[in-house]
Formats: sequence, C-alpha cells, structure tokens
Amino acid sequence: MFPYRLIVRLGVLLALCVSVAGQEVGERLCGTCKTSGKVVVPVSKKFAADHAHGETWQVLHCSDAIEADDMAMDWKPCARCKTPSVKEKAQQEWDAIEAANQTWLGARRSVDEMLDSKFSHVETTHFVVSWNVPKISVNRKSVKMHDAAHLYARRMEELYAKFQALFGIEDRQNMRNKHWFYVLEKERQALEAGPVFAGLQGSGTVKRAGGASQESVAVMWRDKSEHPGDDDFHRHWIHSAVHQFTSVFYDINWFKTGQKGLSPPWLNDKYGWLDAGLAHWFEMDFDQQCSTFCIREHDAKARWRGGDWRKNIWKAVMAEEAASFPEVISKPTPALSAREHQFVWSWVDYLMARDASAMGKALKMTKMEASTRDILKECWGISTIGFEIGWAEWVSSEYAPSSKDGRGGSRSQLPNLPTNGGRSGR
Repeated sequence: MFPYRLIVRLGVLLALCVSVAGQEVGERLCGTCKTSGKVVVPVSKKFAADHAHGETWQVLHCSDAIEADDMAMDWKPCARCKTPSVKEKAQQEWDAIEAANQTWLGARRSVDEMLDSKFSHVETTHFVVSWNVPKISVNRKSVKMHDAAHLYARRMEELYAKFQALFGIEDRQNMRNKHWFYVLEKERQALEAGPVFAGLQGSGTVKRAGGASQESVAVMWRDKSEHPGDDDFHRHWIHSAVHQFTSVFYDINWFKTGQKGLSPPWLNDKYGWLDAGLAHWFEMDFDQQCSTFCIREHDAKARWRGGDWRKNIWKAVMAEEAASFPEVISKPTPALSAREHQFVWSWVDYLMARDASAMGKALKMTKMEASTRDILKECWGISTIGFEIGWAEWVSSEYAPSSKDGRGGSRSQLPNLPTNGGRSGR
C-alpha cells in the first residue's frame, strides 16, 4: 500500500495535469494534439517575417498573411481532437483571431481602394506600414513588396528601441505609441494620400506629428532620384521617424494641475537646432551621411561645401567661421540654412559624445519650455559660453582629418546597446 503522503502528491499532480490540459473530467485525451486542441503546422518561408519579433515588439497583423492559407499561422485547430471541451476552446481562439484579422484587413484595404493600388500592410507593436512599391534592391537582391514592408517595419522597431533605450524613454511617456508610414510607388499617389492621411500635400515626404487627438503619420513617395539606393531610403526613414519620436514624447504627468508645456508639443518652432540636429545625428549614426531634409527645411538642399559634414565643420572652426550658437538656437527648424543644418548636427553630436543619456532629460525640458541655457546647465553641466568653447575644442580634435579617419569620437563613446539596426542584417 502506498504511503498516504505519496498518494496525496500523486493526486495533486494528476489534478494539475488535468487543469493544464483543460479537458473536463471523464473526457478522453488526444494523442494527435496532446490534448491541447491545437496542432503545430509548418510556416512557409514566404511568411517567415510574419513570425519575427524583438524584445520590445512583435508582428500583429499582415495583409498578405491574413489572405494566405490558414492565415500563415504556426498552428491550427486539431480536426481530430478527441477532447470536445479543449477542441471547442481552440476553435473559439482561432475564430476570434480570424475575426480580428478580417476587421483589421477591411480597414487597411480601404487604402488600396482609395489609391487604386495593391498594398502590403504590416502592423507591428509601434508601426503600421502600408507599402505598394513592387520591389526594392537590398544588397543587390530583389526584395518584393511583402518582405520590403516587413523589413522596414523591423528596421523602424529597432530604431524605436534604440531611441528609447538611449534616452531612457518609456512608452507611457508618449502621447502616441503607433506611427503610420505610407510608402507610395508613384508621386501622384503621394500627392493624393498626403492630404488625407497627414493633412499636408507635397511632392516629397509629408508628415503629421502625433498628438493627443491625432495619429503620427508619414506619407512617402519612393523617389529614386532622391533616394537611389536602399541605404538612402533607409536613412530618409530614420530622419523622418526621429522627428515623429521627439514629437510624441510628452507626458501630462510632468505638469501640475492646470499647467501645460510646449504647445504644440513638437520641437521645430522653438527648438529648431535640437529638432533638426537630432534627426541628422541618427542619420549620421547609421552610415556617416546626412541626406534628408524635411519639406519645411526649405533651404537645406542648397548644400554647403558638399557632403562631408565633419570636414566642413572642422574647417569652419579652424578658420574661426563657425555659426553663432546664441543666434541659431533661437531659430525654428524651417529658418535654418543649409550651413546651419550642419552646425546643429555637430552641436548635438558634441552633446551626445559628452553624455547621450542626458538627451532624454533635455527633451523633457524642451517640452516644459526651458531655455537652452538651462537645458545645457541642468543636463550637461555647462554654460552657453562653456558649450561654445568646449565644442570648438572637441571639433578641432575629433573632426580633424587625421583623427580616427575624420569620423569623430561620439559613436565609440555611446552605450553599447543591442539594436540590430544600423547596417546589420541586411
């Protein structure tokens, strides 16, 4: 006869097994699905991207996957399940997923109807990408519409994770945590979509900053003359996305009752140097180039001294011809000249090299309408005059053609963050 305690333990274990399996008392077990109600099915390589995820994101919906056999899922209800209650639960779960997918797909297909074009739509944790460019070339390989939409959604999630980790930002501190990107094959489609989705019309990229009552939206035309290669287009996305990220960073809990900060809460009107400088900094961090200027950055395309910004800034500092920091920091983003765009990037580069994590606090202070003088003092412990002197000395050393191939030192001083972004994995 078994000891009493052993019998009790066996009874508990048996009860746990029944609870885990989920079947009711007296029901048969199912060998086909191990009494789970679900059977694992292989996923086609075509839909591998639909099951991709990172530490902070996952794929939520994909139009191509929804329209595929079994919604390109990695499981389906067990048709031969011998356990009725478990089978019913699995079928209910499947039906709920299918209903949600069809509701989402119906809303996204309205974009196809409006623009009379077939799109691939992908939604991840923080992005919705609607893409109708038939194919792009990535590392000399042709990537078709579905995979291209997933590729850029993943790249933006990686950028988003890097941005937030670098500056200590959490989703709860943003007014919006979803960013909508529409990528159009033809200019006429972008001209039509811009006013509808972003409230603006332009021949290039138009954006609407996210807010308490509106979505964060970017409408892009894949203009090969402006963005001839994949790196060029990726860099353009990076610049545009950073503007969107800084715009939504605004937590009402920062303020006392009845108090409100920067309105509207984006940076371009009162902190143009930081608005443009940060977007350029992330471009440069990607592949050492800056090539994107937003529609309102009107004078920027008249390049100043060519594309080597480090060399340009270094020469200007050596010749004592640097832009005036006190004068430029008072300008909105649209008022910055091509020359000043290079300087605001370099000022941000210097601050990031001193302490990248302090930038998150600086962004918060801009939303609370602090002066640049107070931001520099509070976040980096320097005065305005001290900033100008320190920056010039740093440039003379870090941007010198003989110093680290003229690449500067800010990249090597940043925290070692797991991003998988930048140029890897492509």
